[in-house]
Order: sequence, then C-alpha cells, then structure tokens
Amino acid sequence: MSLGIKSIWRTGPRSIGTLGTLPQRTLALRVGESTSSFSTSHSNNNHKIAQSIVSGPYDRYQASNEPISDLRTRVEVLQTKHSRNVFLRNAFRETTPAIRERVERKRNSPYVPTARHYPYLEAARSSQSHSNRVARVQVGIDAIWENFDQRVPDWMETFNLLKRMMPKRTDAPNMAAVRVVLPSTWDFPVRNKRVEFLDTATGLATKLRVTANYKIPNCKIPSALVLRGESSVLTKAADELIKICPDVEIFKLGEVATFDYMAKRLWPSIDNAADGGSSLPPRNRDSIWVHKEVQTYWIEKPYEQTPKPSVWTKESFETYITALVCGRLRSHLALKYYRQPREDGKLIDTDGIRVQLILNAFEDPSARECITPSVLKLALAFMAQKGGHRASADRLFTLAEKWGLPMDTEMFNIILDGYVSKRDAAFFHRFLQKMEIRYFYPNARTWLHFLKLVQRDDERRQIIVAMYEIGLFEDPATRRGIAQTMAGHDSYAAFKAGKTLDHFMADQAMRYGDDWFTSGAMNPILKEFLRFYGNSAISVESFQTLMKRPFEDGRALDISTFHAILETCLENKDWTTALWTLSHMHDQSCEPNHRTYSLLTSLAIITGAPCTLGVIFFYGLLERKLREPARRIMQAVLLRRLLFKSPFRIFSRKTASLLKRKKIPKEASAVAGVEWAILSSLDGYKPVKSLGAALDITWRTMDLPSIWKAKQRACKDYDSSKDSTTHDYAIKLRDGRDQRPPVTVHLDTAFDPDSMIRKRVATQTSTSDIANPAAKLEI
Repeated sequence: MSLGIKSIWRTGPRSIGTLGTLPQRTLALRVGESTSSFSTSHSNNNHKIAQSIVSGPYDRYQASNEPISDLRTRVEVLQTKHSRNVFLRNAFRETTPAIRERVERKRNSPYVPTARHYPYLEAARSSQSHSNRVARVQVGIDAIWENFDQRVPDWMETFNLLKRMMPKRTDAPNMAAVRVVLPSTWDFPVRNKRVEFLDTATGLATKLRVTANYKIPNCKIPSALVLRGESSVLTKAADELIKICPDVEIFKLGEVATFDYMAKRLWPSIDNAADGGSSLPPRNRDSIWVHKEVQTYWIEKPYEQTPKPSVWTKESFETYITALVCGRLRSHLALKYYRQPREDGKLIDTDGIRVQLILNAFEDPSARECITPSVLKLALAFMAQKGGHRASADRLFTLAEKWGLPMDTEMFNIILDGYVSKRDAAFFHRFLQKMEIRYFYPNARTWLHFLKLVQRDDERRQIIVAMYEIGLFEDPATRRGIAQTMAGHDSYAAFKAGKTLDHFMADQAMRYGDDWFTSGAMNPILKEFLRFYGNSAISVESFQTLMKRPFEDGRALDISTFHAILETCLENKDWTTALWTLSHMHDQSCEPNHRTYSLLTSLAIITGAPCTLGVIFFYGLLERKLREPARRIMQAVLLRRLLFKSPFRIFSRKTASLLKRKKIPKEASAVAGVEWAILSSLDGYKPVKSLGAALDITWRTMDLPSIWKAKQRACKDYDSSKDSTTHDYAIKLRDGRDQRPPVTVHLDTAFDPDSMIRKRVATQTSTSDIANPAAKLEI
C-alpha cells in the first residue's frame, strides 16, 4: 500500500509511558529510552517556567490542592497574589533611570522596529514613540524571565531552530503517519514513545514514533495507536499488524482540518468507495471537517444564558462554542449583568467569563467524544489573542494532547500567533521547541509568524532568503503573507526615494508576483503614503484608485483600513482626509465602532473643534459606542479641565434641566450621567444623517470659521464688529423601530459641572490647557 504523504500534519497526545506486549504475536518494537527521557525533562522544565510566569513568583499556594481553611492563610494568599500583580505591572510600567537606560539599549534589538524619519514632525514623533513602546515591552519581558533565571533567546537561535526543524525536500515526501485502531479485546498499555521497528525479514531497525489515542474518557488502555515515520517502514509495520490481527483498522493521516479518519482508511477497504477503498464515499461527505468563517454578533443576555444542550453531540457542541466565541455582550449591558464592587473600579473582564465557560465545556467528560479539530481551533484562536488568557489557550492545547485529539501544525501556529501578538520571543521559542519534540514540522505560516515577530528589516531579509531557499515561495499565499509583513518597510523605502504610488505598486508585483495585494498589505501602505504626502494625499488620483482596488485574497474592505487612515489624520491634524474617509465608510456600508469614535475624539481635541466634538460625543453616546480612552478625554472636557475658546454644547435645554433636577452623584460619573440623561428620552433613536455628513457640516460651517476668526483677532487691524454669533447644530432623529415620531435635537446647551454634579471638587484650570487642550492627554 502507498503511504507517500508528508508528515507535516501530526496527531496524538504527549505522555510518557512504557510499551507493553501484544496478546497473540509480538510485534518487534524497541523503545528509545534516551530520547523519551530527554523529551520529558525538557517539556517539564518549560511547563514549570510557564506555570511560574502565569502564577507569579510569590504565589506559594497555587499548586496546592488543599482547601484554605483559616483566615491567616487566606490573607497570605491574597498578599502573594497582590505581590505577583505588582511585580508584573512594574515590569512594564516602571520609569526609573535604570529602566530608561535599558530601553535605550533595547532599541537595537531585532524585536524592536527602527524609528523612521518623515517630512512631517508629528509622523516622525509617532514612529519614535512606537519604537520606544515596543522597546519598553521587551524590557518588561526580559525582567520577568530574568526573575526566573531565564533569558530571552537570541533571534538567531530561533532562526536556526526553525531551519533545523524543516524537513529536507527529498525527505518530506517519504514521511507518513497512520492510525491503527485496535480490537477491543487487546490489552496494549502504551503511551507516547519514540520506538524502533525491527523488520523481521531484514533484521534492520528503524526509528518510529508511537502515540496512544484514547477514545474512552478516563481509560488507561488506548483504543488506537498513531505511528509516524518513513513511508516504506510504516508500510511494512502495517503489513505485520494486519498479519497479526485482521481485525485492526488502519487509516492514513492527512490534513486533519480537511479530512476525518474515515476519509483515508487503508485497511479494511470502505465498501462502495473509490480508489480501491481509500477515498470517502459520497454518502459520508458530511463527516469532512471544513474551514468556516465566523462573524461576531451582538447579544443582549448574559453569557451564562447561552443555550446549552442537555446532551452533547458534535453539532450541539460546535454550536455552543461558536455562540460563546462569536456572541459579544454590548458594553452597556456588562455593568447591568456583572456589576460587582471592585477596589480598582468597575471594569469587567467579560472575555474571562467567556473563556471560563469554554473551558468548562471542553473539560466536561460527556463532551469528550464531540470535540473536533475545527471547534478546538476556533476556541484556541479566540483565547490566544486575548491578553490575559493566552495561558488558558496553552492549557487547553495541553489537555487536547492528553485526550488524544488529532493535532496538526496549524494548532501550534494558533498559539504561536498569540505570542507574536504579545511580542514574547521567549515563549515563541520554547513553544517551537515543544513542536520539535513532538515531531511536527513547521509550515509556511510558522515562518510568517516568525517574520512578523522580528521587527528589523535586515533580519527579516535573512528570514525571507531562507524561506526562498526552502521553497516556500512556490505558494502564492506565502508570497502574499511576506508582502503583507514587508509592506510597511517596502513602501517607506519607496516613498523616501521619491517614487510614486503607481511605481511602488509595480515594484511589489515584480518582487512578490501579480497576486500580492491583500487587505493586510493595504493598511501599512496607506499609512506610509499619508505620512509622506500629508494633507495633499487625498487629492492624488492614485490614492483613490488604490482604495477601490480589489484584494487578491478575496476579502472585502474592512474598518481597519479606515482606522489606519484616521490614525495618520490624527498625526497630520487633517480633517479633510478624515471627512473623506468617513464618507467612504458610509458608501461601503461600514459602520463606525468605538475605535472610530476614539480617533475622532482625539482629532477634535487636538484641532480645537468644540462643535465637531459635541456632535461626536452625542452620536457616540446615542449609539453606545463611546469607550475608553474617549470617555476619559470627554470627562476632562466636561469637568473643564480641558477648555475650548468656543462654547462646547452637547445636549438640549430639556436634557440640561433634567440633570439640574437629578444631579450626577460625583465627578467620576460625569460621562455616565450625561449618557443617562440623553438616553432617558432618546434611547432607540437613530440619526438621520451619517456621522461623516454631520461632522462635515460642523467642521466647515462652525469650527473652521471660528478657528479662522481666532487667527484674525491676533492681527492688529482686525474689525471685531464683523463677528457673528455661533449657530447651534440640529440633529434629526428617527425611531429605529418606527414606533415613535421623528424628533429634532438642538445642541444648544453646555454641561455645567457646578449645577449638575452633587459633589463638585473645585479644580483650577491652567492656561496651558486652554491654549493646547491636548497638551496633558495621552491621545
């Protein structure tokens, strides 16, 4: 039988044990004890390091299973947890001279991007600030690992590890993996081992990898074995097993994300199946695992009320996990359902609630048989990208190995992607070592993750050369991934050399092929183009042509592209491009989210546009999309710690009178109080005009003339009699359910903290705040 497949996709748990004997005829397998002992110590060492970092160096009671009985012990546990949290926070927040010196030295690290130079000062400052922040993160990661007498490996160590793990081109087609399902009468207590197969005909021994595959929960006897090794050797081993017992079933393992075991059964043959019984018949096509694109949607109920079936099936388990991953509770409902007194405020980790529910479902013994690789990948991808829950993703990954779920390289890549987001090169390196121990080969996506982790351009070029020599450039998707990662550097070098946008796009096609352009590559290109051309970029025809160009990866234009443009508008104080971007968002039916409102709030503060800011504030509260840091900025404006030279009006007289009758309890609730007052009568109403159209009117007809007049007043020959009164902006609203008549709200009243807050603390506003309202805010 032919077993010529690549062993990039591997399956099976990771546990060390002893190899037993067969009941009838002994299969000649010799255990490689030295390799197994090395793997065990290495894996345990990494597990201890990871557990220490998750638990903290001061949490002495974390590993204990005994209940905390007396009050003194509970206080000690709280103190150790507090010390752990303080240590982790200070690792990333301290600003001592020694830390600043380490940050300065860390700027030369391959994991820290080089600060770039631009014609505009603000763009150069933004690049320098980004480089400093990344360097500070790396210093914090170094401090944590040094606390455990460990170090972050040099990038060349990880680079060489990746090259060592890649199979040779001539060897890759000869590797294979098979799954052997044993009869229920066999007693074969084997666990994860590196073994040697002894050919009875030739007497030659060849190394194989055997893994136990447990289908029955809490059963110490495996129901199947997974063998990995050279194709020719596995063929002989399979033949010997068939001779020993004709009741065994043998399957060829391929890409588990696409096929199930039955799709590649080698022995016995499938009835009415093509290709000699090795392919899945049409009636069983529903058992193929395929990739599904999932979309996030809003929910109105607590996560605990997600419908949970009484009996788990593969379909119901997938539906439940998908609902937890994709369903997102609206922000204003989080406090309603999960409000609890907290020492540091009322922020709620709703992601932690979802993660715990997902873990509870996976750890339910009755759901063990319903877990498929696709739903496991969905859960891992969700947890690995959450800042405080990557340890939970690693734990679920370890449990999946223990349960004998089919594993492949992509599951390793999901965890590696989380470490790339965290910029943790140490855990990235150690997880690659775990991947090597389990005999999984890295693929193109693994290399792309490492390329993204490394930030320096020279080092990235070395990685790209290695990928080319390995032969990864033959795949168009890999070339697109490289082009996406290098788009920022390539566009910066081109625009700095004076090349046009069209010339740059032609150069990229020569480097990476005609199908290189993706949605991920577009964002850094737009940012670099706007940083070089500033406010005039919007008038360049090639810029607008680029925005309309379809992506080669088939994706649609999403909101991240518009946010990339708004970020550069914030650097350039450019309302013209920002308004064009909002108009283009509306044409593409792309709704603004909380990030959009945060960027627009910062832009209005920096440019000194109170009327525009008032509309942004009103729209954001009405649509419940105003979050941090926009709420923090608006609180400073409401409390008059940031002042404008023109009136800042945010609601109508009717709403103002409501707040004067029912005052806000304290200053910290200023934004929440205004939100309550506006929504008390307007909840459910939607603005008739889009956000972009409303801001276009207020900026052109109200704020821009006011700014121009302020400049004119500075002139000695200015005639003050030409001043005119400021107009109020009227917003037309309609009921989203068409159950109430339309209303018009005039933004003609400002917030008065003295008459609308019960406990008002007198604050003194500095003149620097009036001159530059963004001077003391980190925007």
